Amino acid sequence: MNTDQNLLTLKNCIGTTASYPLHSRTHTLKTFGDSQTSCFVKREDELGFGISGFKIRKYSSLIPHLLANKIKEAILIGGAYSNNIVGLTQLLIENSIQPTLFLHGDTQTKKIGNFLLTSLMVPNDSIHWVSRDEWPNVQEIAALYAKKRSKQTMIIPEGASVAESLPGALTLALDIVNNEVQLGKAFDHIFIDSGTGMMACATILAFAWLKKTTNFHVVLMAEEEREFLETLSDLKTQFESLIGAQMKWPFVKEKLKLYRPHVGRAFGSTNKTIFDEIRRIARTEGFLTDPVYSVKLFLESRRIITNEKIKGNCLIIHSGGGLTLMGFQDQLSQGV
Repeated sequence: MNTDQNLLTLKNCIGTTASYPLHSRTHTLKTFGDSQTSCFVKREDELGFGISGFKIRKYSSLIPHLLANKIKEAILIGGAYSNNIVGLTQLLIENSIQPTLFLHGDTQTKKIGNFLLTSLMVPNDSIHWVSRDEWPNVQEIAALYAKKRSKQTMIIPEGASVAESLPGALTLALDIVNNEVQLGKAFDHIFIDSGTGMMACATILAFAWLKKTTNFHVVLMAEEEREFLETLSDLKTQFESLIGAQMKWPFVKEKLKLYRPHVGRAFGSTNKTIFDEIRRIARTEGFLTDPVYSVKLFLESRRIITNEKIKGNCLIIHSGGGLTLMGFQDQLSQGV
């Protein structure tokens, strides 16, 4: 099968998605790269205000699934300040699906940032708090709750990383291909962050299916390398089911490199360097990054490009998440 046929197969397996914005532009970065390295940013942050970045792509196939299966109550699992919780909640309410939240924390959790926005939409009696000790069993706790409900329910884990989100996640790869056509050049290197791993893995799988030789640099924000590779293997099976064909292992070892952030290595951790970089990017490049995901990706990308002497066309994917900034106003105001 040639690449044109593979592209058509990929488009067909994605099928019809919800009419959400699924095209983001790319433009040159001024303070990254050098004479032998051209760096671009893909502006997934521009896909929306309340729901931006990678999330809207997953929801574009997840929401149609919920509606087709007449789901009346969606049980969402995640952190109180999760971008996924505040984003998906909006679409559930829009489509008359009750959101019920199982959140990590307790009733003393501060109503700031994303949780403040979530609390505007979800009443207290629809929020179930799960302590740190109980959190490893949150899936079972949510399942016990769902079993008692008379409504048709579906449990959606952290990051909405379920099989029903995969077709939507694959739209990122197709959109990058469109960006390449518009720019008239192919990307030699793609830099992408990873939380649950679905978006990064879906893009790697799609590029392998399209027989592209792009190098992937994945910055692991929450999981370890072993967990990411397990996710990639699991999603490969789901992907093959979607396209109706088997494929070779989706990457040559040298084409996929996994990293952990050198600054703020622990998930959710921040420091002065991170907020200084948010400020620097805002003032030199003209866009906002968040301290949990995107700014760490940009910091790590610059380090990798410099230290590994990477040449060619590099694409750094801004995954969105700007609402997260609302929870860090004190830190952001220092030095302004």
